[in-house]
Amino acid sequence: MNRIAFTPNSRRTRLLVTLIAVAALPAADVSGGHLECPAERLPRAEPSDPVRGRMLVLPGVYNTRFQLRGFVERAQVRLPGFEIEVRPWGTRMLPLRNLRAYERNLETADGIAGEIADWRRRHPDGRFYLVGYSGGGGVAALVVSALPDDVAIDRLILVAPAISPDYPLEREVLGHVREFVVNYASERDLQVGWGTRTFGTIDRRQSVSAGAIGFAVDDPKLVQWHWLAADAACGHRGNHVAYLDRRWQRAALLPAIDPAETAESLADRWAARHEEN
Repeated sequence: MNRIAFTPNSRRTRLLVTLIAVAALPAADVSGGHLECPAERLPRAEPSDPVRGRMLVLPGVYNTRFQLRGFVERAQVRLPGFEIEVRPWGTRMLPLRNLRAYERNLETADGIAGEIADWRRRHPDGRFYLVGYSGGGGVAALVVSALPDDVAIDRLILVAPAISPDYPLEREVLGHVREFVVNYASERDLQVGWGTRTFGTIDRRQSVSAGAIGFAVDDPKLVQWHWLAADAACGHRGNHVAYLDRRWQRAALLPAIDPAETAESLADRWAARHEEN
């Protein structure tokens, strides 16, 4: 396990270490459902396909790129012609400092929003996808909130975001997104449940996150995926690191970056999961 640069006697540090250790343990058998992990639905796009754009990926609170390497490789196969970048937004290997550096995170979000605005003005018809995992999901929401009034991205994809469930998406975010926002949540996820209730969310709230229970928003532009026990068949047992499983990504995450998908098609597919289980 990676070392954490905090005072050994800090009670909260010990709690964080315990949380990380628990998350790394094999999950209990929760595969009571009968959902089979579907075959990957996205066809391999050819270089001649008219898909061109940029995807920016913000990592979790450890601000390391290696965890997302597999996702980036699979996304590059699906989106030839896209520039794909994993962008650290905090200090490497200092998770609590990154989670709680609210003013710095706002400043970082403003800077990234400025970059996106410049890109959009140079590529008015290009696609721009913003993906955030864990703490990076919270920062991604802040980035979109900081965009100028005349700038929008195409998709915002939040994977277990460490941001409060009552964050004002309708007022701050949805108007800056052309197509849709996707949120992935699991109530079994300790990091964005007990963890943010103890240490705080990216938007400085002591509460469980939208990455645990979803956003308190009902809008057709917001599509929310909630974990089911049957998802264990696809490699996702409800914990925080399960979002990095390649089988789950192929079944549930890669469709969110498929240009052919819509908010309606994703919502229908995920609603069917609940009806079947």
